[in-house]
Amino acid sequence: MSGRQQKPFSPPILTETMARLLLEQRHWQEAINVYRQLSRRSPEKAAEYQKKISQIKEFFDPAAAPLSPAEEARIRQRIKHLKRLLGRLSGPHRLADSETADPWETS
Repeated sequence: MSGRQQKPFSPPILTETMARLLLEQRHWQEAINVYRQLSRRSPEKAAEYQKKISQIKEFFDPAAAPLSPAEEARIRQRIKHLKRLLGRLSGPHRLADSETADPWETS
């Protein structure tokens, strides 16, 4: 292996067609990169490209997609229920507070 670092992929042709081709080949991160560059190049279409980026993230990376208020409320309710159950444990099985912290709580 050589000492040179590999540059991230950057397609030589930045077009919507290139972004679609990258998506067809499941290179969704590269497609997002193309749409971001197109957005900078054509600010009048930035909203359209941002919508496409959001759709790509939702489809290929559901963890990156924002939760709906109903989904977030359901998850918070489940966390509360699990905390109550964990609170009933005693002895060596009891988890530390840091292990039962609500990931959505803000400081």
